[in-house]
Amino acid sequence: MRKIIVEDKWMVFAVTGLANFIATFTTSSINLALPGMAIEFGVSMSAISWLSLIYMLTLSCSLLVFGRLGDLHGYKRLFVGGFAIFSLMSLLLPLLSVNLPLLILFRCLQAVGGSMVVSITHAIVSKTFGPKERGKALGINSIFVSLGLAVGPTVGGWLLTYFSWHALFYVNIPFSLAGIIVSMRYMKTRETYTKAPVKMDWAGAVVFGLMIVSLSVAINYVEDWGVASVQFLGTLLFSLACLLLFTPLERRCQNPMMELELFRSRRFSLPILACLCSYIAQMMTTFLMPFFLVNVLRMTQDKSGMIMLATPLIMMLSSPLGGRMTDRVGSRQPALLGLGSVALGSILMSGLGEGSSLPFILIALAFFGSGNGYSVSAINTAIYASVAKEHMGVASGMVATVRNLGQSLGVALGGMIVALRTAHYSGTVGLPGHAVYLAAQRDAFYFGVLVALTAMLAILLIPQNGSGAEPVPE
Repeated sequence: MRKIIVEDKWMVFAVTGLANFIATFTTSSINLALPGMAIEFGVSMSAISWLSLIYMLTLSCSLLVFGRLGDLHGYKRLFVGGFAIFSLMSLLLPLLSVNLPLLILFRCLQAVGGSMVVSITHAIVSKTFGPKERGKALGINSIFVSLGLAVGPTVGGWLLTYFSWHALFYVNIPFSLAGIIVSMRYMKTRETYTKAPVKMDWAGAVVFGLMIVSLSVAINYVEDWGVASVQFLGTLLFSLACLLLFTPLERRCQNPMMELELFRSRRFSLPILACLCSYIAQMMTTFLMPFFLVNVLRMTQDKSGMIMLATPLIMMLSSPLGGRMTDRVGSRQPALLGLGSVALGSILMSGLGEGSSLPFILIALAFFGSGNGYSVSAINTAIYASVAKEHMGVASGMVATVRNLGQSLGVALGGMIVALRTAHYSGTVGLPGHAVYLAAQRDAFYFGVLVALTAMLAILLIPQNGSGAEPVPE
């Protein structure tokens, strides 16, 4: 068994925030560079889009694996190694990538480094801070995720304007080196094994990875392939086959990668469901709103980008408040308050039209941002409160995996609903011009309301004690 001994817990907290920031920054900043990179390397947009997709796929299939490795072998070496790989790949990618296959390879390896650090950030925070501070710490830690997503397009655009796409990778190096130094200096481990070291369940890891990759590919390509296509159904069936293989494999394994018994507990499974729904609703808004601002209101991309900053900025302000509320009254109230605000924001967005004013749009986005700020830290606290400390890394990896799947589902479902409803309104109702798109967008946001209400129901069904959350098992 390993216990983290911390000289300065706030320095450890800062380095986990740094890990979340650079991982999300490198995800959100590269999209602006893809059109220029496609021209430079002489490839199609669909081909260059693999730079984004391979990063997300690698994260999705490896987060839980690295979370388990952190539980078995300690968080410090995983953190330092992750920062080292991330910085090395950020250096080699622009220097050595002379064709698209090399670009994709180095991008995949960069994602491995990112996964090593992101998979255990919440586990480190949860172990470092006691129950009276954990909600606040998790709330503030989530700010760095929002910050990376918010400044990625802005800073990325500035770097592309004055330098080149190489700068998007070079800028990660000093942050990664700072992460290595702080981790080595302030994060210390003491090894006190009470039993023989446990071996990693690599068979389970491989099957789980294949399941997540195939599911992620199906989600990302459903709009291109179609719901009834052979490709989509085949990929989905392969993912289901991996799940059916994974379950008995883990049950027979003496030291499984994932304790399936965790999912028998409503204190764990229901917050995981709420977490998934929360990120689906969050990403649907992030995906659909720019189309409305640019295509319907005819705003420029830079102005629409500034408006979209309202959600992460409000979330940055509300996350610590939600965390403090969680520490005082437990997880249920702030989670319900936040998810209710998300539902209200989706209702307001369903009423958007060609005559919508800027204040109305900002108010809708503010409800969404504040709702996510209050709910995310509360839901995460509920998850970690249900897990024994020896499984904290697995829980952290699971939360990160669910976050990625939820974001992918948000984009896929948002695009699919708009496409299907656009076809419906065009063919049967015959609405003119933008009215067709607005009606389809309205239905997508109605679905967002349903998703938020599902998350609220999951929170209400979690068994509660007097404090509103189960203490973390020692």
